[in-house]
Amino acid sequence: MNAKKILAGGFIGGIALLIVNFVISAFIMIVAPYDALTLGGMRPAEDPLVLFFFAYPFVLSFAAAIIFDLVKDALHGPPGSKGAVFGAALFLIYTVPSVFITFTSMDYPAGFYFENLLFGAVGFPLIGAIYALIWEQL
Repeated sequence: MNAKKILAGGFIGGIALLIVNFVISAFIMIVAPYDALTLGGMRPAEDPLVLFFFAYPFVLSFAAAIIFDLVKDALHGPPGSKGAVFGAALFLIYTVPSVFITFTSMDYPAGFYFENLLFGAVGFPLIGAIYALIWEQL
């Protein structure tokens, strides 16, 4: 494992996912608004633990960077293609089952599901491309 590339990918990918999350959330609030803090099971906004929610893109990105380091040799083509394939795999393995289980078990507003689908569809190929470029350039 290449710690330098994993750290760079995890940090840069985390920033990218955080930005994607804010942009997609803003878009969803225009198209299909909902208040996440009113959904069942959510912690109150005053709970200090809620602040860790903003670490989620970084936790996800570092974990994905480790996986990318493990599977990079199985990906073929230019960096953009490798990133797209890796992002599609993450989308299929993570986003689709997550949205499926949430949709079938919880009665949340449509915007919640659309936001999660868009986050995976946009964010995962993006971090895949970031990882592919980092692994090629560093």
